[in-house]
Order: sequence, then C-alpha cells, then structure tokens
Amino acid sequence: MVYCTPANVKVYVGTTVTDADLTEMIADADRDILAYFNAQGLSVNADTAKSASILFTRASVAYRFYLTGENPTSYSSGDYSQSGAADQLSLSKELRAEAFRILKEYVGLKRVSATTQTDVTRSDAVMGDFKLDQSDDPTFFTEDA
Repeated sequence: MVYCTPANVKVYVGTTVTDADLTEMIADADRDILAYFNAQGLSVNADTAKSASILFTRASVAYRFYLTGENPTSYSSGDYSQSGAADQLSLSKELRAEAFRILKEYVGLKRVSATTQTDVTRSDAVMGDFKLDQSDDPTFFTEDA
C-alpha cells in the first residue's frame, strides 16, 4: 500500500528528484511504517502513515542529497533553512526522528485507549463458587446498611 505520492513529497523537496526515484523512496518508507505497525500489533492508521511516509521520504531525499552532493544551494521550509551538504545529513536525521515520534505518539494513544476501565457490580447470585463456607446455607460478606 502506498501511503503518500511523489506529489505529496515534492511540495517539500521541489522537482529535483524524479517521480520514479521518489516512488522507490516512498515504497521503502512505507515498508518501514508497515513493519512498525505490525510489530506493535496494530492496524495501520492512514493519516499517521501518510504523515510518517512523507517525513521518511523527505529524509531519504535529504540523505541522497548529502551523499551525491546534488543538494540545492539553499533550502527552507517553515522555520528551517539550510545550505550545504552537511546540513542535509542533519536534516535527514531530524526528519526520521520526527517520523518515528509521530508513529510512537499514535501507538501510545492506542495503548492508553485500550486500557480503559469498566465498572463491575457484584451479584451474590453469581458468587456461589466463592462461598465463605461450604455449608448448605453459605454466608456472604455484606455491607452494613
């Protein structure tokens, strides 16, 4: 399953990387995401997967720019701006860390919601197996009125 498209990623990285290369990077990112969800025993959440896929793919692009030196002379996105290959490696690490943070946050939310408590009311009618004594007329603990 593809969680994002080359067009989703090009919003952040521009057009310096071909759609074919982005598609391969997305496939790698999506395999990592699927493995992460499977390891947690959860089904994939589409919105979380899309966000993480874009981040992982952007990290792959930044790492490629670092390795090949084909990085742009300057780059800015939001509050972040950089220039030069050394910044590409740092950017790649930051984007991967953000992707994992999103995945971990989602898993944490699922774990919290899975541990909700249910109120239980005791019924003496079903407590026969838990008699205090073995006589024919068992005595149960009762609350004083």
